[in-house]
Amino acid sequence: MMRKTTATGFLLWLALCPLLLVAQLGQSTEPERIVTRFELPSTERERLVDFEHIRIAVRFDPPAKRVIGQVTHVFTPLRDRVDSIVLDGIGMMVQRVYRGDTMYRFRTTDSTVVIYGTWRYPSRDSFTIDYECSPKRGMYFPGWDDPTGRKRKQIWTQGQPFDTRHWVPIYDYPNDKAITETIITFDSAYTVLSNGTLREKRQNPDGTVTWHYSMTKPHATYLIMIAIGKYGVLERRSRSGVPLRLYYYADKPEWAEPTYRYSAEMVDFLEQRLGVPFPWESYAQVPVQDYIAGAMENTTATVFGDFFHGDERAALDRSYVGVNMHELTHQWFGDFVTQRDERSIWLHESFATFYPKLFYRHLFGEDYHHWMRRSEQRAALTAAQNNQLPILHRNAGTARIYSKGSAVLDMLVDVVGEEQFHRAVRHYLRTHAYGRVETRDFERAFADTLGMNLHWFFDQWLYRGGEPTYRVRTTPVADPRTGEQWIEFTVEQTQTSDALQPLFRMPINFEVYYQDGSRQRVRQWISDRFHIVRVPNPKKQPMLFALFDPGSVILKRVEFEKSTPELMAQARLAQFAIDRYDAIEALIQDSTLSDSVKAHFLGERFAAERFFAVRALIVRTLAGDERLHRFAIARRTLSQALHDNDVEVRRAVVTALRTVPGWLRTDVERCLQDSSYQIVGRAVELLAESFPSAALEYVERVRDCEGAHYRVRIACERIRAERGDTAALARLVDYASPSYEFITRENAIAALRALNWCDTLLVRYLLDARFHFNSRLVNAAREAIAQFTQNSRYRELFRRSMATLPEQWQREQLLQHLR
Repeated sequence: MMRKTTATGFLLWLALCPLLLVAQLGQSTEPERIVTRFELPSTERERLVDFEHIRIAVRFDPPAKRVIGQVTHVFTPLRDRVDSIVLDGIGMMVQRVYRGDTMYRFRTTDSTVVIYGTWRYPSRDSFTIDYECSPKRGMYFPGWDDPTGRKRKQIWTQGQPFDTRHWVPIYDYPNDKAITETIITFDSAYTVLSNGTLREKRQNPDGTVTWHYSMTKPHATYLIMIAIGKYGVLERRSRSGVPLRLYYYADKPEWAEPTYRYSAEMVDFLEQRLGVPFPWESYAQVPVQDYIAGAMENTTATVFGDFFHGDERAALDRSYVGVNMHELTHQWFGDFVTQRDERSIWLHESFATFYPKLFYRHLFGEDYHHWMRRSEQRAALTAAQNNQLPILHRNAGTARIYSKGSAVLDMLVDVVGEEQFHRAVRHYLRTHAYGRVETRDFERAFADTLGMNLHWFFDQWLYRGGEPTYRVRTTPVADPRTGEQWIEFTVEQTQTSDALQPLFRMPINFEVYYQDGSRQRVRQWISDRFHIVRVPNPKKQPMLFALFDPGSVILKRVEFEKSTPELMAQARLAQFAIDRYDAIEALIQDSTLSDSVKAHFLGERFAAERFFAVRALIVRTLAGDERLHRFAIARRTLSQALHDNDVEVRRAVVTALRTVPGWLRTDVERCLQDSSYQIVGRAVELLAESFPSAALEYVERVRDCEGAHYRVRIACERIRAERGDTAALARLVDYASPSYEFITRENAIAALRALNWCDTLLVRYLLDARFHFNSRLVNAAREAIAQFTQNSRYRELFRRSMATLPEQWQREQLLQHLR
């Protein structure tokens, strides 16, 4: 849902020109170092009135994807006199605007509804709009266009960032909050969910039901939601009594528990950790098909993609736990306290990415927390290869708003201490309850509660871009006069720095492990270009290895050369799994290490290691490097890994294997009964490729395993089709049809591309997918069309189908493939 970064370094320079000028005017000789933070102009939208209450009543014509609505806005002017109010509204057909018997003059454009009148501060007023619309975004109607009736029929909304305006005329920007109520009339065979508490459910004579939901506290309009489908409900309560209503597909009750595992515990954890009660009257969650994102934290009612909704086996491959915790955290960070403008979005997403790490640490230990943080650090450093935009830039991008921001919060915890961090967060939440915030508000919370001036931290990590790069060296040193010994770290910051991006200032831990099993740690601030840090060696022991920032707290790049014995010792003895992982990864990349030494060392570490990510790295390397297969220890390790209790370890083997060696065949065959659908699907593909004469036998062995999104079934149909089964081809084409949700269609399209098979029916399905609202499905179709139109026979099929496209812009886009 986040936009890509587009700003250039020139724009950054231009934005800072006034700061440079101020610095130059203040002196006459040497240039003064610029310490003022990187500032960008506010993007907050101006408003003329304060909307206080919004009442939305809607009904639908689902096959036509049409909304018939009425919305009442209650508001107070913010200016002395207001003579027009502009609402956001895309493609609205407004019948009338009125208050009682008073009719208001109005005008509609492609994107607005303008109401004319006279309103004066501070008199409260209201008006009602009767309207219709056919939204292209913001509200979606999957399943209603499936001629076979096999697909689930649903209606659901997605408001973030500014899409509520597509189905209701409304002020659609987060700097205004209102109490909302939604009244939805729909077929009685369906369940309807919206924000807040269900106040009334009324049966109507025409076979419809009217559902009346209302909120008790204000929230931003992008958080207004509606979800309609056929659902059952699992009801739970947190320890504090928060009612949880967890919706599941009515025909799949067995999917409820694996999907919503730990849900009540998450509420308990956040209430205890934040010290602020759950801020709403209840909390619901609901899965929907063809969802365009991962999940959305609508106030009191999270919507998530049904690709997270499945049975126990599917949960092994794609667990909802992390996303569940992310969206729940948003009920505080985003819904309870809400961004004032686009640049403040990190106050939502970074916090909602940060707290799941703490929950996983609570469940699985510190190493899991470190592993999640490493993933964030990698994402941030990858984004930095494109540009150096700060987190607070409106075009910062997802990797910074989510991942880097979360990693920055980890560093902030390290700087101020965890309990003090949460005390400041508690103050921040309580001070701005149900209000609007920006980054300065969060920074002030540390000054208010802890007396800390964290200007420097926020400046370098949020207002400015970039990350530090450190070159580290160690040297054993002895003082001949005193006999004292220590390990001397030489630290150099090697990244480019100037007035716009000064050197970084951070406290960093330095740790040395000695031969007798002892270790020493020193914590020191690193802020200059060069630093010397001494770590004591009180027992005068030989150093086994040294760590710069053990646990990898700091977001950084590091050049730290170590010898093979040092890396091996680190892989065996480092306290944290992430440091052991780094050592093993370095040894794997060491071209001077013989295959024999590498295979034996990896086999040894697999037997001793317990953290899943390190073990998965080891077997992924052994499986993917066929030169290592000649060693018995490598073969034994891979066999053991395929029987491992950890699904990630088993998956690492089957995904890394390019073919199945004969000595591993029996073990891979066992994977045909694995608890993971992904492993079953990959195993049948591997075995069919490696032992073609037995391919159909393997397909038969998994005939009863469908797999999430028909993953296993589609793999088997492809294997059959490769051997001339035309019925299998027809079934694959059907899986690509609008009768299935988008991931099944993606899987089928990928299989048909591998077969290089296309026919008239598939062309129709690909064109439907090419102009679908789900961007992932669109991309899959676009790539398939690009491939198939390279074939002259298939290109003609697409050319003949062009006339079936209803819109000129669609025909023009298809024509680009045909040129």
